[in-house]
Amino acid sequence: MLPKPKTLIASSLLTILLLVGLSDSALAETTSFPNSQVTKQLTDFKQTASEMRREADTLKSMTPNKRLSWESHTYSLATLKDQVNEMGRALAELEAQKSIATEGQVLAIEHARPHLALVAQNLTQAIELVNENRNSVQWDEYADTVNGIYAHADALHTKLDTILDYEKVRLRFDRLELEPSSLGGY
Repeated sequence: MLPKPKTLIASSLLTILLLVGLSDSALAETTSFPNSQVTKQLTDFKQTASEMRREADTLKSMTPNKRLSWESHTYSLATLKDQVNEMGRALAELEAQKSIATEGQVLAIEHARPHLALVAQNLTQAIELVNENRNSVQWDEYADTVNGIYAHADALHTKLDTILDYEKVRLRFDRLELEPSSLGGY
């Protein structure tokens, strides 16, 4: 028995719509994210930078409180150390992929290294101060070092966020196709 013509047409139209929809979504993915692997890694890197900034802010909020124990400080310092180490590994992977990254992604990768290095430097100094003398958590030198950790963690996250947002907008703009009729005849 042959299918009814209306059923055949409807089935064919549905198949065509599904195929067009799938190819459009696949095309959208490739044009939205030209280097999806680098994009994913940078997104994860930015998320860790956000978490690091939040932990640095927590540590910074602890410095004026003279009643908190040095253990509270060392817990935050250890968390920050883990985050810096994780970000160092992730940054090394990102730097190895710069050849396939977009211009904006390369810019984000290059701007990350100096701030991450300064966070690590200040973090090392804060850990050394606590290791040398547990009471150092009450000293101005320790507070200044912790402020440096926060300042560079904040700068790292802010730069990443700004550059990656710009890159996303630039890609959307590049995909924008203006038709002469949409410009009012110009």
